[in-house]
Amino acid sequence: MNPRHLPRFVIAPVALAAAAVVGFGPSAGAVEAACGQPGTPAVYDTVQHPAVVTAVPAVTHLEWRWERTVPTTEVEYSRVTAAAQGTWTWSRSVDVLEREYVRTVVDRAAAPAVDEQSHVETRVVVPAVVSVLWEYVQQQTGNTRWEVEGWNAGNGGKGWSPTGATQEVEVTPAQTEQVTVVDVPGVPAVTELSHVEHTWVQGGDAAPVGSTATGATRVAGSVLDDVELPDGETPAGDGWVRGEWTQTAAAQTEEIWLLEGDLAPDGYDATGHTRAGTPAVGQTTETSATAPAGDGWAPVAGSETTVEDAAAYDREDEPAWTELVLVTPEVPATDDCPTEPTDGDGDPEDTDEPGDTDEPAVEEPAEEDLLDGDVVVDQEEGEVLGVVESRTPAADALPATGAGAEPWMLGLGAASVLAGLGLVRGRGKHAAR
Repeated sequence: MNPRHLPRFVIAPVALAAAAVVGFGPSAGAVEAACGQPGTPAVYDTVQHPAVVTAVPAVTHLEWRWERTVPTTEVEYSRVTAAAQGTWTWSRSVDVLEREYVRTVVDRAAAPAVDEQSHVETRVVVPAVVSVLWEYVQQQTGNTRWEVEGWNAGNGGKGWSPTGATQEVEVTPAQTEQVTVVDVPGVPAVTELSHVEHTWVQGGDAAPVGSTATGATRVAGSVLDDVELPDGETPAGDGWVRGEWTQTAAAQTEEIWLLEGDLAPDGYDATGHTRAGTPAVGQTTETSATAPAGDGWAPVAGSETTVEDAAAYDREDEPAWTELVLVTPEVPATDDCPTEPTDGDGDPEDTDEPGDTDEPAVEEPAEEDLLDGDVVVDQEEGEVLGVVESRTPAADALPATGAGAEPWMLGLGAASVLAGLGLVRGRGKHAAR
Protein backbone atom coordinates (compact mmCIF):
# COMPACT_ATOMS: atom_id res chain seq x y z
CA MET A 1 0.00 0.00 0.00
CA ASN A 2 1.31 3.43 -0.90
CA PRO A 3 2.24 5.27 2.32
CA ARG A 4 0.90 8.49 0.84
CA HIS A 5 -2.65 7.08 0.84
CA LEU A 6 -2.42 5.31 4.18
CA PRO A 7 -3.79 8.29 6.20
CA ARG A 8 -6.93 8.25 4.08
CA PHE A 9 -7.73 4.65 4.91
CA VAL A 10 -6.94 5.15 8.59
CA ILE A 11 -8.70 8.46 9.16
CA ALA A 12 -11.75 7.97 6.93
CA PRO A 13 -13.61 5.56 9.26
CA VAL A 14 -12.86 7.76 12.28
CA ALA A 15 -14.01 10.90 10.48
CA LEU A 16 -17.18 9.21 9.29
CA ALA A 17 -17.99 8.15 12.83
CA ALA A 18 -17.41 11.68 14.07
CA ALA A 19 -19.55 13.12 11.30
CA ALA A 20 -22.29 10.65 12.03
CA VAL A 21 -22.36 11.67 15.67
CA VAL A 22 -21.81 15.39 15.28
CA GLY A 23 -23.45 16.05 11.90
CA PHE A 24 -26.21 13.51 11.75
CA GLY A 25 -27.00 13.22 15.41
CA PRO A 26 -29.04 16.35 15.74
CA SER A 27 -30.83 15.72 12.42
CA ALA A 28 -32.02 12.40 13.66
CA GLY A 29 -33.51 14.06 16.71
CA ALA A 30 -35.22 16.81 14.76
CA VAL A 31 -38.61 16.15 13.27
CA GLU A 32 -38.26 18.98 10.83
CA ALA A 33 -35.37 21.28 9.97
CA ALA A 34 -35.77 24.82 11.20
CA CYS A 35 -36.55 27.32 8.56
CA GLY A 36 -34.56 30.38 7.77
CA GLN A 37 -31.17 28.92 8.69
CA PRO A 38 -28.21 30.27 6.71
CA GLY A 39 -25.97 27.85 4.83
CA THR A 40 -22.55 26.83 6.14
CA PRO A 41 -19.68 26.51 3.65
CA ALA A 42 -17.41 23.49 3.62
CA VAL A 43 -14.24 23.83 5.72
CA TYR A 44 -10.93 22.48 4.30
CA ASP A 45 -7.47 22.10 5.82
CA THR A 46 -4.11 20.93 4.51
CA VAL A 47 -2.05 17.96 5.68
CA GLN A 48 1.74 18.15 5.17
CA HIS A 49 3.26 14.77 4.31
CA PRO A 50 7.06 14.75 4.91
CA ALA A 51 9.51 13.47 2.36
CA VAL A 52 10.79 9.87 2.63
CA VAL A 53 14.58 10.16 3.11
CA THR A 54 17.21 7.40 3.39
CA ALA A 55 20.54 8.22 5.10
CA VAL A 56 23.34 6.84 2.90
CA PRO A 57 26.55 6.30 4.96
CA ALA A 58 29.95 7.49 3.84
CA VAL A 59 32.25 5.15 1.88
CA THR A 60 35.61 4.83 3.68
CA HIS A 61 38.76 2.70 3.79
CA LEU A 62 41.69 2.33 6.24
CA GLU A 63 45.23 3.57 5.64
CA TRP A 64 48.46 3.38 7.69
CA ARG A 65 51.96 4.77 7.81
CA TRP A 66 54.51 2.02 7.17
CA GLU A 67 57.92 1.20 8.66
CA ARG A 68 60.64 -1.41 8.22
CA THR A 69 64.04 -2.25 9.73
CA VAL A 70 67.09 -2.08 7.42
CA PRO A 71 70.46 -3.68 8.47
CA THR A 72 73.54 -1.42 8.43
CA THR A 73 77.33 -1.91 8.45
CA GLU A 74 79.81 0.16 10.47
CA VAL A 75 83.48 0.72 9.53
CA GLU A 76 86.21 1.32 12.15
CA TYR A 77 88.53 4.34 11.84
CA SER A 78 91.52 5.11 14.09
CA ARG A 79 93.97 7.92 14.78
CA VAL A 80 97.12 8.18 16.96
CA THR A 81 96.64 10.43 19.98
CA ALA A 82 100.03 9.62 21.64
CA ALA A 83 103.07 8.16 19.84
CA ALA A 84 104.60 4.88 20.97
CA GLN A 85 107.53 5.11 23.43
CA GLY A 86 110.70 2.96 23.34
CA THR A 87 114.50 2.76 23.00
CA TRP A 88 116.99 2.34 20.17
CA THR A 89 120.03 0.09 20.31
CA TRP A 90 123.24 1.79 19.14
CA SER A 91 126.40 -0.19 18.35
CA ARG A 92 129.98 0.31 17.09
CA SER A 93 133.28 -1.64 16.82
CA VAL A 94 135.83 -0.66 19.52
CA ASP A 95 139.49 -1.86 20.04
CA VAL A 96 139.92 -3.75 23.28
CA LEU A 97 142.83 -2.39 25.34
CA GLU A 98 144.02 -4.61 28.17
CA ARG A 99 146.23 -3.80 31.12
CA GLU A 100 148.41 -6.32 32.96
CA TYR A 101 147.99 -7.07 36.64
CA VAL A 102 149.93 -9.54 38.80
CA ARG A 103 149.10 -11.22 42.11
CA THR A 104 150.34 -14.13 44.20
CA VAL A 105 147.91 -16.99 44.31
CA VAL A 106 148.16 -19.46 47.23
CA ASP A 107 147.69 -22.95 45.96
CA ARG A 108 147.96 -24.60 49.40
CA ALA A 109 147.83 -22.74 52.62
CA ALA A 110 150.17 -23.67 55.47
CA ALA A 111 148.52 -25.67 58.32
CA PRO A 112 149.84 -26.85 61.72
CA ALA A 113 149.88 -30.53 62.77
CA VAL A 114 146.69 -32.00 64.40
CA ASP A 115 146.80 -34.76 67.08
CA GLU A 116 144.65 -37.87 66.73
CA GLN A 117 141.51 -38.14 68.87
CA SER A 118 139.85 -41.57 69.61
CA HIS A 119 137.72 -43.62 72.11
CA VAL A 120 137.24 -47.32 73.04
CA GLU A 121 134.03 -49.22 72.17
CA THR A 122 132.79 -52.71 73.17
CA ARG A 123 131.80 -54.75 70.15
CA VAL A 124 129.83 -58.10 70.20
CA VAL A 125 131.78 -60.84 68.53
CA VAL A 126 129.28 -63.67 69.15
CA PRO A 127 125.67 -62.69 69.88
CA ALA A 128 123.97 -64.06 72.99
CA VAL A 129 121.55 -66.98 72.67
CA VAL A 130 118.11 -66.14 74.04
CA SER A 131 114.88 -68.11 74.47
CA VAL A 132 111.34 -66.72 74.40
CA LEU A 133 109.17 -67.79 77.35
CA TRP A 134 105.39 -67.53 77.48
CA GLU A 135 103.35 -66.82 80.58
CA TYR A 136 100.74 -69.47 81.44
CA VAL A 137 98.00 -69.35 84.08
CA GLN A 138 96.43 -72.28 85.91
CA GLN A 139 92.74 -72.34 85.18
CA GLN A 140 91.82 -73.68 88.63
CA THR A 141 94.31 -72.07 91.00
CA GLY A 142 95.22 -68.95 88.99
CA ASN A 143 98.95 -69.58 89.45
CA THR A 144 101.25 -68.42 86.65
CA ARG A 145 104.48 -69.79 85.24
CA TRP A 146 106.86 -69.10 82.33
CA GLU A 147 107.44 -71.87 79.82
CA VAL A 148 108.45 -72.25 76.19
CA GLU A 149 105.63 -72.22 73.72
CA GLY A 150 103.82 -75.54 73.37
CA TRP A 151 105.16 -77.21 76.49
CA ASN A 152 101.63 -78.24 77.55
CA ALA A 153 100.76 -79.70 74.14
CA GLY A 154 98.31 -77.00 73.17
CA ASN A 155 96.07 -74.35 74.61
CA GLY A 156 94.35 -75.57 77.77
CA GLY A 157 96.56 -78.60 78.11
CA LYS A 158 97.10 -79.70 81.65
CA GLY A 159 94.85 -76.89 82.79
CA TRP A 160 97.26 -74.16 81.73
CA SER A 161 96.48 -71.43 79.24
CA PRO A 162 98.81 -68.72 77.82
CA THR A 163 98.12 -65.15 78.93
CA GLY A 164 99.80 -63.67 75.86
CA ALA A 165 102.72 -62.13 77.79
CA THR A 166 106.26 -63.12 76.70
CA GLN A 167 109.83 -62.51 77.86
CA GLU A 168 113.31 -63.28 76.55
CA VAL A 169 115.69 -65.32 78.68
CA GLU A 170 119.43 -65.34 77.84
CA VAL A 171 120.55 -68.95 77.40
CA THR A 172 124.16 -68.22 76.40
CA PRO A 173 125.81 -64.81 77.06
CA ALA A 174 127.29 -62.86 74.14
CA GLN A 175 131.05 -62.70 73.47
CA THR A 176 132.50 -59.11 73.16
CA GLU A 177 135.84 -57.28 72.58
CA GLN A 178 137.22 -53.76 73.17
CA VAL A 179 137.99 -51.72 70.02
CA THR A 180 139.59 -48.24 69.72
CA VAL A 181 137.69 -45.89 67.44
CA VAL A 182 139.46 -42.77 65.94
CA ASP A 183 137.28 -39.70 66.22
CA VAL A 184 139.70 -37.14 64.65
CA PRO A 185 142.65 -38.51 62.75
CA GLY A 186 146.03 -36.91 63.32
CA VAL A 187 147.25 -34.50 60.56
CA PRO A 188 150.89 -33.59 60.05
CA ALA A 189 151.90 -29.94 59.52
CA VAL A 190 151.53 -28.57 55.94
CA THR A 191 153.73 -25.94 54.29
CA GLU A 192 152.33 -23.18 52.03
CA LEU A 193 152.42 -23.53 48.24
CA SER A 194 151.81 -20.44 45.92
CA HIS A 195 152.45 -19.00 42.45
CA VAL A 196 152.36 -15.56 40.70
CA GLU A 197 149.42 -15.00 38.38
CA HIS A 198 149.42 -12.47 35.49
CA THR A 199 146.01 -11.11 34.49
CA TRP A 200 145.13 -8.86 31.55
CA VAL A 201 142.13 -6.67 32.32
CA GLN A 202 140.21 -4.64 29.76
CA GLY A 203 140.30 -0.95 30.32
CA GLY A 204 137.58 0.19 32.58
CA ASP A 205 137.09 -3.18 34.24
CA ALA A 206 137.98 -3.66 37.90
CA ALA A 207 141.32 -5.32 38.64
CA PRO A 208 141.37 -8.62 40.54
CA VAL A 209 141.48 -8.33 44.31
CA GLY A 210 145.03 -8.23 45.61
CA SER A 211 146.55 -7.66 42.18
CA THR A 212 149.00 -4.97 41.21
CA ALA A 213 149.28 -3.29 37.81
CA THR A 214 152.51 -3.79 35.97
CA GLY A 215 151.89 -0.87 33.58
CA ALA A 216 151.96 -3.08 30.51
CA THR A 217 149.07 -2.79 27.96
CA ARG A 218 148.04 -4.56 24.78
CA VAL A 219 145.30 -4.52 22.10
CA ALA A 220 143.44 -7.71 22.51
CA GLY A 221 141.13 -7.20 19.54
CA SER A 222 137.88 -5.39 18.85
CA VAL A 223 134.45 -5.70 20.38
CA LEU A 224 130.97 -4.54 19.38
CA ASP A 225 130.07 -1.79 21.77
CA ASP A 226 126.33 -1.20 22.12
CA VAL A 227 124.14 1.05 24.15
CA GLU A 228 120.36 1.44 24.46
CA LEU A 229 119.01 4.97 24.55
CA PRO A 230 115.50 6.47 24.55
CA ASP A 231 114.01 7.61 21.29
CA GLY A 232 115.48 10.98 20.33
CA GLU A 233 118.85 10.50 22.10
CA THR A 234 122.21 9.50 20.50
CA PRO A 235 125.41 8.17 22.19
CA ALA A 236 128.55 10.28 22.41
CA GLY A 237 131.45 9.48 20.11
CA ASP A 238 131.89 8.37 16.55
CA GLY A 239 131.05 5.20 14.71
CA TRP A 240 127.69 4.51 16.30
CA VAL A 241 125.07 2.72 14.23
CA ARG A 242 121.39 2.63 15.28
CA GLY A 243 120.00 -0.85 15.53
CA GLU A 244 116.77 -2.37 16.81
CA TRP A 245 113.77 -0.55 18.22
CA THR A 246 112.39 -1.77 21.55
CA GLN A 247 108.91 -0.51 22.40
CA THR A 248 108.36 0.27 26.05
CA ALA A 249 104.89 1.85 25.77
CA ALA A 250 102.38 1.29 23.01
CA ALA A 251 100.98 4.16 21.03
CA GLN A 252 97.65 5.50 22.23
CA THR A 253 94.93 5.54 19.61
CA GLU A 254 91.30 6.60 19.35
CA GLU A 255 88.85 4.49 17.39
CA ILE A 256 85.45 5.47 16.04
CA TRP A 257 82.79 3.54 14.14
CA LEU A 258 80.97 5.17 11.24
CA LEU A 259 78.20 3.94 9.00
CA GLU A 260 79.50 2.55 5.78
CA GLY A 261 79.67 5.37 3.25
CA ASP A 262 80.08 8.18 5.80
CA LEU A 263 83.22 10.36 5.55
CA ALA A 264 85.74 10.01 8.39
CA PRO A 265 87.10 13.16 10.10
CA ASP A 266 90.59 14.41 9.24
CA GLY A 267 93.38 12.31 10.74
CA TYR A 268 91.38 9.08 10.91
CA ASP A 269 92.37 6.08 8.83
CA ALA A 270 90.35 2.93 8.19
CA THR A 271 91.54 -0.10 10.15
CA GLY A 272 89.80 -2.60 7.90
CA HIS A 273 87.49 -3.80 10.66
CA THR A 274 83.74 -3.82 10.16
CA ARG A 275 80.76 -4.81 12.27
CA ALA A 276 77.00 -4.94 12.06
CA GLY A 277 75.52 -1.57 12.94
CA THR A 278 72.28 -0.66 14.65
CA PRO A 279 69.43 -1.48 12.29
CA ALA A 280 67.85 1.66 10.83
CA VAL A 281 64.09 2.11 11.02
CA GLY A 282 62.56 3.74 7.96
CA GLN A 283 59.05 5.21 8.06
CA THR A 284 56.77 6.67 5.45
CA THR A 285 55.38 10.15 6.02
CA GLU A 286 52.18 9.59 4.08
CA THR A 287 49.54 6.96 4.77
CA SER A 288 48.51 4.33 2.27
CA ALA A 289 46.26 1.30 2.21
CA THR A 290 49.04 -1.01 0.97
CA ALA A 291 52.72 -1.32 1.90
CA PRO A 292 55.38 0.38 -0.26
CA ALA A 293 57.46 -1.68 -2.66
CA GLY A 294 60.02 -3.93 -0.98
CA ASP A 295 60.13 -6.48 1.82
CA GLY A 296 59.79 -6.04 5.57
CA TRP A 297 57.20 -3.26 5.68
CA ALA A 298 54.72 -3.29 8.58
CA PRO A 299 52.07 -0.79 9.73
CA VAL A 300 53.20 1.76 12.34
CA ALA A 301 51.37 1.20 15.61
CA GLY A 302 48.72 3.84 16.20
CA SER A 303 48.92 5.24 12.64
CA GLU A 304 45.66 3.77 11.43
CA THR A 305 43.44 6.42 9.87
CA THR A 306 40.10 6.33 8.08
CA VAL A 307 39.98 7.93 4.63
CA GLU A 308 36.60 9.01 3.27
CA ASP A 309 36.10 8.01 -0.35
CA ALA A 310 32.54 9.33 -0.62
CA ALA A 311 30.75 11.59 1.86
CA ALA A 312 27.55 10.52 3.58
CA TYR A 313 24.33 12.06 2.23
CA ASP A 314 20.54 11.86 2.56
CA ARG A 315 18.76 10.33 -0.45
CA GLU A 316 15.20 11.53 -1.01
CA ASP A 317 13.23 8.45 -2.02
CA GLU A 318 9.86 10.30 -2.11
CA PRO A 319 9.35 14.07 -2.00
CA ALA A 320 7.14 15.79 0.53
CA TRP A 321 3.55 16.52 -0.57
CA THR A 322 0.54 18.42 0.68
CA GLU A 323 -3.06 17.12 0.79
CA LEU A 324 -6.24 19.22 1.06
CA VAL A 325 -8.64 17.58 3.55
CA LEU A 326 -12.34 18.28 4.06
CA VAL A 327 -12.93 19.14 7.71
CA THR A 328 -16.63 20.11 7.73
CA PRO A 329 -18.95 19.45 4.80
CA GLU A 330 -21.08 22.22 3.39
CA VAL A 331 -24.52 22.65 5.01
CA PRO A 332 -27.07 24.27 2.69
CA ALA A 333 -29.37 27.00 3.97
CA THR A 334 -32.96 26.13 4.88
CA ASP A 335 -36.00 27.70 3.35
CA ASP A 336 -37.28 30.98 4.67
CA CYS A 337 -39.83 30.84 7.35
CA PRO A 338 -43.38 31.75 6.17
CA THR A 339 -44.44 35.30 6.89
CA GLU A 340 -47.37 36.02 9.10
CA PRO A 341 -50.15 38.23 7.64
CA THR A 342 -50.41 41.85 8.77
CA ASP A 343 -53.25 44.35 8.77
CA GLY A 344 -51.39 46.72 6.48
CA ASP A 345 -49.34 48.55 9.09
CA GLY A 346 -45.74 47.85 9.69
CA ASP A 347 -42.95 46.50 7.57
CA PRO A 348 -43.72 44.86 4.34
CA GLU A 349 -43.39 41.13 4.10
CA ASP A 350 -40.12 39.62 3.08
CA THR A 351 -40.38 38.99 -0.58
CA ASP A 352 -37.19 36.84 -0.85
CA GLU A 353 -37.45 34.09 -3.28
CA PRO A 354 -37.30 30.59 -2.00
CA GLY A 355 -33.70 29.51 -1.50
CA ASP A 356 -32.41 33.06 -1.01
CA THR A 357 -30.32 33.74 2.06
CA ASP A 358 -28.98 36.87 3.66
CA GLU A 359 -25.51 35.32 3.98
CA PRO A 360 -22.86 35.99 1.36
CA ALA A 361 -22.21 33.26 -1.10
CA VAL A 362 -19.49 30.81 -0.15
CA GLU A 363 -16.93 30.18 -2.81
CA GLU A 364 -15.32 26.85 -3.30
CA PRO A 365 -11.52 26.97 -3.12
CA ALA A 366 -10.19 27.92 -6.48
CA GLU A 367 -7.40 25.93 -8.10
CA GLU A 368 -5.00 28.88 -7.83
CA ASP A 369 -5.60 29.03 -4.02
CA LEU A 370 -4.17 25.53 -3.47
CA LEU A 371 -0.55 24.89 -2.55
CA ASP A 372 1.83 22.92 -4.73
CA GLY A 373 1.10 19.24 -4.32
CA ASP A 374 -2.40 19.78 -2.79
CA VAL A 375 -4.88 17.10 -3.77
CA VAL A 376 -8.58 17.81 -4.13
CA VAL A 377 -10.76 14.76 -4.51
CA ASP A 378 -14.47 14.21 -4.69
CA GLN A 379 -15.58 13.84 -1.11
CA GLU A 380 -18.75 12.93 0.58
CA GLU A 381 -20.01 14.48 3.75
CA GLY A 382 -17.97 13.22 6.73
CA GLU A 383 -14.95 12.00 4.65
CA VAL A 384 -11.59 13.05 6.12
CA LEU A 385 -8.40 12.28 4.19
CA GLY A 386 -5.80 13.77 6.51
CA VAL A 387 -5.01 15.26 9.87
CA VAL A 388 -6.61 18.66 10.25
CA GLU A 389 -6.91 21.47 12.67
CA SER A 390 -10.32 23.07 12.37
CA ARG A 391 -10.27 26.66 11.24
CA THR A 392 -13.97 27.18 12.18
CA PRO A 393 -15.33 27.02 15.75
CA ALA A 394 -17.26 23.85 16.47
CA ALA A 395 -20.42 25.77 17.23
CA ASP A 396 -20.35 27.43 13.81
CA ALA A 397 -19.52 24.21 12.01
CA LEU A 398 -22.59 22.37 13.31
CA PRO A 399 -25.63 22.84 11.13
CA ALA A 400 -28.42 24.90 12.66
CA THR A 401 -31.05 22.23 12.56
CA GLY A 402 -33.05 23.65 15.36
CA ALA A 403 -32.36 20.59 17.50
CA GLY A 404 -29.67 20.69 20.16
CA ALA A 405 -26.84 18.10 20.18
CA GLU A 406 -26.40 15.95 23.24
CA PRO A 407 -23.16 16.66 25.17
CA TRP A 408 -22.02 13.06 24.93
CA MET A 409 -22.31 13.26 21.17
CA LEU A 410 -20.09 16.31 21.00
CA GLY A 411 -17.48 14.63 23.21
CA LEU A 412 -17.53 11.47 21.12
CA GLY A 413 -17.03 13.40 17.93
CA ALA A 414 -14.11 15.43 19.34
CA ALA A 415 -12.45 12.26 20.63
CA SER A 416 -12.76 10.63 17.22
CA VAL A 417 -11.13 13.60 15.51
CA LEU A 418 -8.25 13.65 18.02
CA ALA A 419 -7.68 9.90 17.61
CA GLY A 420 -7.44 10.32 13.88
CA LEU A 421 -4.98 13.20 14.33
CA GLY A 422 -2.72 11.04 16.54
CA LEU A 423 -2.66 8.19 14.03
CA VAL A 424 -1.71 10.43 11.14
CA ARG A 425 1.04 12.23 13.06
CA GLY A 426 2.48 8.92 14.26
CA ARG A 427 2.56 7.69 10.67
CA GLY A 428 4.25 10.92 9.55
CA LYS A 429 7.02 10.57 12.16
CA HIS A 430 7.58 6.92 11.23
CA ALA A 431 7.90 7.81 7.54
CA ALA A 432 10.40 10.60 8.37
CA ARG A 433 12.65 8.09 10.12
